[in-house]
Amino acid sequence: MKPNLSQNFSLVLLSLVLGFFFWAVAAEAEDPTMEQPYPMAVSVEVEGVPDGMVAYGADGVKARLVLRAPESVWSLLQSEDIRAFVDLSKAQPGSVTVPVQVVLQRKPVQVVDSSPEELTLILEPTAERDVPVAVMLDGSAALGFVSRTPTFVPRSVTVSGPQSLVSQVVRSLITVPLDDQRENVEGDFQPVPLDETGNPVSYVQVIPKTVTVNVPVEQLGNIRDLAVRVLLAGQPAPGYRVGSVEVEPPAVTVLGRSDVVQEIAATGYLETDPILLEDASASFTTTVALQVHEGLSVLVTPQVVVSVSIEALESKLTVQTKPQILGVRPGLTATVSPETLQLVLSGPFTAVEQLDPTQIQIEVNLSQLVEEGTYTVAPRVILPDDSIRVVSILPQSSLTVEIAPATKRVP
Repeated sequence: MKPNLSQNFSLVLLSLVLGFFFWAVAAEAEDPTMEQPYPMAVSVEVEGVPDGMVAYGADGVKARLVLRAPESVWSLLQSEDIRAFVDLSKAQPGSVTVPVQVVLQRKPVQVVDSSPEELTLILEPTAERDVPVAVMLDGSAALGFVSRTPTFVPRSVTVSGPQSLVSQVVRSLITVPLDDQRENVEGDFQPVPLDETGNPVSYVQVIPKTVTVNVPVEQLGNIRDLAVRVLLAGQPAPGYRVGSVEVEPPAVTVLGRSDVVQEIAATGYLETDPILLEDASASFTTTVALQVHEGLSVLVTPQVVVSVSIEALESKLTVQTKPQILGVRPGLTATVSPETLQLVLSGPFTAVEQLDPTQIQIEVNLSQLVEEGTYTVAPRVILPDDSIRVVSILPQSSLTVEIAPATKRVP
């Protein structure tokens, strides 16, 4: 009996289907498909805007996506592989609602969900017009100073954007901060387009983007800023000196007749009353009055706070002394070289002057050396006053110690 050809074909087809099924199962087990949200939002671009038109109303919109892809593809997926956009090439002027399209550059990846699915924008003809520039000063110059009329270039700018919004712009405003300024304010500032009620108009561009503004700031003739000069009288205690002097505030504003102000301004400073040091040996802070000339007054306060730093004078002293050997084991003897060391000491003048050289000790501890031989040992210097320090040890900072058996005495 001859085999049935149709039966053979069905068997072959069934084998192919089963083979593909088992291959797909094995492939899925090895690289499973994962469906999950993409971790980053994708910016939605606006494309296909007709010439002479402008679209607005959906700036900065980002799409959240749920994707399906094999696990191996997820590890390779980058933000550059995903593009979200709306196409306005066939849209009519006015309010338009268009679908958000997502294009995936890497395969195999599928979009399961996209949010938002569509965007609503306004499509209008582009327009532009020239509007005047206005400058507003925010705040006031410092006390004793006055701001003059600002100058700026250019005097007008061009606003460009959707026709209905451009028609609302009546001027472009620049705000210049002026709080406590003591000198001219110069710089490039960005103008803000405003409507007739003074509210900013969005979605329009200003050309040029910045305007150069100069605001003159002048000092009034009867007011000046003067540095404070501290007067010290007397001397610190013996062995001490004045380190630094700080004053707060370091400058004051004075007001008075123009001739008096001009005269004192020529010196550039205002002096304090004398501060008596009175044999001071420690730093101190005090409040002191200013010497104010007749016809002159100090704004805010006629007193300042002065901090005077008093430092001890440094002095040096050189002394010679012999090291004391300690800790020699029984049955051993030690010889130290050199036998005499010269110490260079430094410290406060009074402490050095009162130092008794006989109280200085140099110890060489040999308790850790138990065998004969020649060693290098660092000596320990003991000073009677902690404020004095060793600058150097001469001729060297380490000693050579020779340990040998002790010589037995002959009876």
